[in-house]
Amino acid sequence: MRALITTILFAVFSVAASAQDYAIQAPDEAHIRQSIEVEWTAADDSGNMIEIRPLEEGARRVAYSYLQTNPENIEAPEQPGDYLLVFTHGGEVVASQPLRVVMAEATITAPATAGAGESIEVSWTGPISRGDLVTWAERDGESIRGSAYGYVGNTADGSRSLRAPADAGEYDVVYRTGSTILARAPVTVGRISATVTAPASIHAGGRIEVTFEGPENSGDLLTFSDRGGEARNGIGTYTYVSNTTDNTAMLRVGETRGEFDVVYVSNGRVIGRSPIEIVEASVEIDGPGEVHARFLFNVAWEGAGNAGDMIFIADAEGNSYDYSYIDPSEPVVELAAPEDVGDYSLVYRTRGGEVMDTEPLSVTPAPNPPGELVVTQNRAALGSGDAVEIILDASGSMLQRIDGERRIEIAKATLTDLVTGTIPEGTGFALRVFGHREADSCRTDLEIPLGPLNAAAVTSTIAGVNAMNLARTPIGASIARVRSDLAGASGQRILVVLTDGEETCDGDAASEIAALRDLGWDIRVNIVGFAIDDAELEQTFESWAAAGDGSYFSAVDAGGLAEAMTRAVATRFDVINAEGETVASGLTGGDPITLPAGAYRIVGGDREVSATILSEEVTTVGLD
Repeated sequence: MRALITTILFAVFSVAASAQDYAIQAPDEAHIRQSIEVEWTAADDSGNMIEIRPLEEGARRVAYSYLQTNPENIEAPEQPGDYLLVFTHGGEVVASQPLRVVMAEATITAPATAGAGESIEVSWTGPISRGDLVTWAERDGESIRGSAYGYVGNTADGSRSLRAPADAGEYDVVYRTGSTILARAPVTVGRISATVTAPASIHAGGRIEVTFEGPENSGDLLTFSDRGGEARNGIGTYTYVSNTTDNTAMLRVGETRGEFDVVYVSNGRVIGRSPIEIVEASVEIDGPGEVHARFLFNVAWEGAGNAGDMIFIADAEGNSYDYSYIDPSEPVVELAAPEDVGDYSLVYRTRGGEVMDTEPLSVTPAPNPPGELVVTQNRAALGSGDAVEIILDASGSMLQRIDGERRIEIAKATLTDLVTGTIPEGTGFALRVFGHREADSCRTDLEIPLGPLNAAAVTSTIAGVNAMNLARTPIGASIARVRSDLAGASGQRILVVLTDGEETCDGDAASEIAALRDLGWDIRVNIVGFAIDDAELEQTFESWAAAGDGSYFSAVDAGGLAEAMTRAVATRFDVINAEGETVASGLTGGDPITLPAGAYRIVGGDREVSATILSEEVTTVGLD
């Protein structure tokens, strides 16, 4: 046969140049889609090409490659059979040799059974040609378009995980080269189900605890649906089951009343559900009725309050004055009365914009002009049992510049000053960073585990952090890990989240902050927004901080960021009057507090100082 092929070869082609000027040397047999190495010689390096052609006269080539390197590679066709490997120069055949293409061999191994959507381990042997992959096919049939697949060349040990189809049935896992299936292993995919347990009802805007049992496949999530329907947005939040612990999750509902389901979703299918009714919430506020202009006062609230709800002062024309987001665990907010005397209203408004209660407020002149109190402190009042954790956003947006300097460099310099000049040495300290290790990733890393602050070591770690372009912003996932990051602290815990953008990893920071508060810790969650130009996002951050018994600080430049971070770890103090009543609170280094003239005690941490407020004067005291 080989002699016959050679005879045909010389009969079909005329050689345009002497054999010694042009030649090729290659294996005379290859398996389908194999990369063939061809050595060649040529009198002229330009216009040279190798081709693979069928034997039939006039048949079109099935593969070709320009000769640029020596040896050059060309891929064998996918159809087995006898071919010619041809060397052309200027479009004319100058050398050739026969090539037999045979079927490739492969094996594949997989479990006999799998649950729908389950990731199973698949191993194989095979030619590992360009683009070879493992995927799913109908039993003894063709590959299933859109099913999970993986390229075999991307693994070093000949194995990988492969996600099963979403529908139960009889399938094959196959090794495929091009469109040719070389090997298959039968897999029976069984139906999956889940159980979900949730409260029968919840007030609008509230949080629920959900427990579940399910396959916990990659991408499985808990969310809401219409009663008996498919999962949809707009009813409440969702969470991936991979982000839960002890098969328990916290979800928030919206403010739409009605009958719905809490559902477990796998592969886009609802496989478990529990009915829930969202009922009307009720909140009442109780204010003082009358306050002096510019003075601080408390407003109590009672009922089904939720994070993101606020109490504010409004006048008859609808203009708003001071406001405060509620902390669901604290039944009181503090407001400052307007400067102008007159009639106003206290308004309780939900996160969704619904007014739940109003109460009249009369602002009257103070009998005597008030004074102002400023409380300072050179260094944060933190001890060895206390802890500070910084969550630093190093995502792609932090590469933007402010006054010629990248945001991430400003943040690093600010943190360096914070640990060297503000937080006392030996204070518990932890640093978590996201966005600095993988592009297009929601990864979050604990770069410095909790331990006594060593300023030199922390500074060195901070210096090594660099923002990565296209990295994402997993604020919720980072806050979720704080429960383990700060578990070893015994005193107060201060969490500071420094970010320049919104959540982009489907996290629910509000729920994660609420979960931290549920632990019963003495914890304060502060959010520092850097170069935020979205008023709605700033309001969201402010509501998160309020729910975390903390504060939101906005910074637009390097100086503002330094001030914000200093205030984020500042000491909280109470102002107590001569009757022993707490009449105001604040943070050291904050804005002046307006007070009636008189004697007061300022208590912060384990420190206390006295102050006498004089009418129309500013009194400054240090809490050191």
